[in-house]
Parts: sequence; structure tokens; C-alpha cells
Amino acid sequence: MRKLLFFLLTIVYLFCAGCGKTPTNEIPMYGGIEFTPYQKEINETFIQGVVKQYGSREAAADESVRWGWNYLNEKHDPKTAMKRFNQAWLLNPNNAGAFFGFGFLMSEKGRYDEAIMYYKKSIELNPNNSSAICNLGRAYGDKAHRLYRQHKSEEMLKYLDEAMKLYEKACQVATTDDELGYIYNSWAVGLWLKGDYAEAWEKIKLARKHDGHYIQPAFIKELSRHMPEPKE
Repeated sequence: MRKLLFFLLTIVYLFCAGCGKTPTNEIPMYGGIEFTPYQKEINETFIQGVVKQYGSREAAADESVRWGWNYLNEKHDPKTAMKRFNQAWLLNPNNAGAFFGFGFLMSEKGRYDEAIMYYKKSIELNPNNSSAICNLGRAYGDKAHRLYRQHKSEEMLKYLDEAMKLYEKACQVATTDDELGYIYNSWAVGLWLKGDYAEAWEKIKLARKHDGHYIQPAFIKELSRHMPEPKE
């Protein structure tokens, strides 16, 4: 499998080698390029190989997504992670995990409008993924924070209101303490930005109850600067 993946990566990289631009396999959905007949032939060889190993295009796509998150979380290599998410999309254009990965990597680059688009597509394909719903909320929150710095308060509040709705929805479909801890912590950050400090502390309390490792000390310090933590 790894040899086949590397083979495809090498070919796709050559599509843009020497052009001075970002290689197409480091752009979601290969940048929307139209594959040449030769590229299509190479892709088909890759697809046939992984299907033979994993039994179906869908199963191979899920494996590519798993590798993408491994490269991102364990090896801190977002470029290779993007290549893996692209492979998942090539294998199965309706793989929700691939679009979730695209959204996450675009958000990490501060390209929030693109992140929102990809997260929405992921949720369309898998409506019960609490992490995707929460991350869509975070993308709205990050967009709101950017608008706040630009002194666009009215537009900022619209994005924050959308984020709040998404956090509530994510809680309804979450199934683990880890998911809930992540959601409540993200919710607290949105409430802090909105100026609702008391409610932000309530969400921090819930995050601690479920899984508090997502809570950042720097955020607690900032929240405490506006409002000391309420005593029990």
C-alpha cells in the first residue's frame, strides 16, 4: 500500500514540478485540475492496486484518511496529510473524512471561508460527525475573531451566532467524553469572544467534567482577566 501511495504521490508531484507553484497534490481535490489521459491511466493503476489490497475504493479511501491524520497528529506533516486526504478523495469523491481533512488544513492556514465550505460538505455526507460540526463552529468563530480585529462587530456577531448553534448541535450527536470536552472548550472560546464570560465559565466547567485536556492555560488566564472564575 505504501509503495502504491508513494507512486501516485510522485506522479502527481511531477504534474507541477518546476512550475514554481504549490504542487497540486498539496491543494484540496488537486486544485480542480483536469487530468490528462496519461494521468488518468496512472491514477487508474493506483486505484486498481489499492482496491485489490483493501477490497473496495471506499475501504481504501478510509485508510488514506487514517494515514492523513497520522501524518498530521503524529508526524506534524500537513503537506503529506493533504496528499493522503487527496488520495482519499480520488478513491471516493464522497468520502466525508477527506472533506473534513481539507477543512481542517484550510482552517490551519487561516483560510476560513474555504474551511467552512469543506466542513459543510463533510457534514452533508456524514451529518452525525460531532467533530466536523464542532470544527465548522470553530471556523465560524475564527472568522468572527478576524472580523473583530477589523472592527466589524455586527458581521462578527452573525458568525458567532452560527458558531453557538453548531456547538449545541455537536453536543447532541457527540458520543464520547473526548468529543464533549472538545466541543465545550470550543464553545467557551466563542462565548468569551462574544463577551458572555459567565456562560464561558459554565462551558469550561462542563469541558473539565468530560475531558479537560483541550483547555489551554492561556485561555483560562485571559478569561480570568475579564471575570474571575466563579466559586462553587
